[in-house]
Amino acid sequence: MIGFDRLVKIIIGYLKVGAAEEPKSYSEVASVSSVAANNVSINAKFFEYIGMLEGEKGSFKLTERGKKYAQALDWGKLAEANSTLREILKENTLAKKAVAYVDINQPVTKDDLVSQIAIISEKQKRARFITGIKGFVEMLVTSGLLQSDASGNLTTSKEKREELVEASPRAPSKPSAVSLPITLSINVDDKTDISKLKEVLKAIKEVLSE
Repeated sequence: MIGFDRLVKIIIGYLKVGAAEEPKSYSEVASVSSVAANNVSINAKFFEYIGMLEGEKGSFKLTERGKKYAQALDWGKLAEANSTLREILKENTLAKKAVAYVDINQPVTKDDLVSQIAIISEKQKRARFITGIKGFVEMLVTSGLLQSDASGNLTTSKEKREELVEASPRAPSKPSAVSLPITLSINVDDKTDISKLKEVLKAIKEVLSE
């Protein structure tokens, strides 16, 4: 229901109220994040789904990866945060399907991907869901699983394309021709069998041409 910037506030909020050590309530996170408790509630379930939070009955605690991500964000270590986010999302089913869709149909507009994720996740195409899905797409881009150009078109990352190339079956390559200096001396006299000499020369030529 909220965008990427407020998702970041929620996960850092859990860190700030001590959810790295013990489960914390929605209202506690809301008090430091400036995000309404009902939005914290809804999106806490999303963070649980992707493996950053764990808990029940309204109280959630940061997982080890969730703590690592939130801490990196809080310290401004964005490269580390994005790397952690990438590792988390690479294992998520919805993220895998979204990246696969872009990989097959690239370039894809953000609006197209948002619509496709709404279909995959079986969410009605309403503003309250679309805003959240857009936040999820931003996560995919921020993590590096997807790349976005100046026009907002999405493609899979260079690393993803390289992984696909490496996974594709390759035809065996032919050995390259090697030029070697060879000198062949043949002594011919009156007793030489010319027909046999021709056969020998032909055989040598075939061997060298392989």
